[in-house]
Amino acid sequence: MEPTEQQTDRSPRRRTIRRVVLAGSLLVLGLCLVFVPGCAYIAQAAKGQFELMAGRMPVERALNEVDLTEEERDRLLLVGRVKDFGEHVIGLSPTKNYETINPTFDTVVWNVSGTSPDRFEPHRYAYPIVGELPYIGYFSREAADEEAALLQGLGWETYVRSAGAYSTLGWFRDPLWRSMLAWDVEQLSNTVLHELAHATVWLPGHGSFNESLATFLGDAASARFMETLRDERPEAYGLWKDRIADNAMYREAMHELVARLDGLYRSGLPRDEVMTRKAQVIADARRRWPARDWRLEGYRRAIEEGRTVNNARLVQFRIYNTGGSLFDETLARFDGDLPGFIEAVRRLDAMRKKGGRDWDPYEALESLKP
Repeated sequence: MEPTEQQTDRSPRRRTIRRVVLAGSLLVLGLCLVFVPGCAYIAQAAKGQFELMAGRMPVERALNEVDLTEEERDRLLLVGRVKDFGEHVIGLSPTKNYETINPTFDTVVWNVSGTSPDRFEPHRYAYPIVGELPYIGYFSREAADEEAALLQGLGWETYVRSAGAYSTLGWFRDPLWRSMLAWDVEQLSNTVLHELAHATVWLPGHGSFNESLATFLGDAASARFMETLRDERPEAYGLWKDRIADNAMYREAMHELVARLDGLYRSGLPRDEVMTRKAQVIADARRRWPARDWRLEGYRRAIEEGRTVNNARLVQFRIYNTGGSLFDETLARFDGDLPGFIEAVRRLDAMRKKGGRDWDPYEALESLKP
């Protein structure tokens, strides 16, 4: 998957931000389950969601009534083109998402995840309807930090990161945030397409797979969209090409780091020695990182001192095969036909329902054929 820190060059959605899924069921529960464990979390999620939804207005109205900069107007108009491309060219599910905007919502959503310090085992949260996910979202940094502290007290490594968008998976008509209009063309298009991918395919109980699939589809679809802008927006196209190059190198380097750590965790060494060697491996990666031929400053600084580099951040890089992702391999079986690939992955949910508790979406993906 991609860089998870927004500071990392404000790279495209996939590289800079992680999505927080706040299921609509939580909002309903927030109104009726007042005395159950976890009600404080449900209440804050409901409050944040209601604030976001209450201030939304149609895009057409915002274009006429809100004092937008030229760049904001451009990005707001671009969203419609991206949606049309995703739905009619790529084959993602049509939705009413991103047809409204909340021009005053400036709250940051914070995503918290935890992972075992001596192995790549994520802490999982159970949600109604949605199933298990390896992260939890808060509309308050203070609440996110409290959650991280709780996890740390239980022995987990943690990673707290901001999220520039999230999906309610069709429970609500998700609006744009005004902050999204400050993003560059590819970052915005990737985010919109990523969230449309969530609305197209979501497998309850398989949060990591869902996020990986949406990341892959967002990347693939936004790449095709950017190609349509090659002549119209050459600067945006050039920036995107630089990011493509850096991101490929970023993923390769992160996979190398994860492979070294994974081998260490499986070595059978005493835990104290594992933790000592782990710190040495990460320090070595930090030293060698700037020597790579980065094009963009954000990628060069991605794991510098002060940036979180731990299992909670790195665990995402274990979902891919060493020689290329299963998603790449599956798309190749479809001869690069992305709409055909999307039509096939829609079948996964029916396969899940028939497969039982031990059903594996990655194994099912390998079975998909045109």
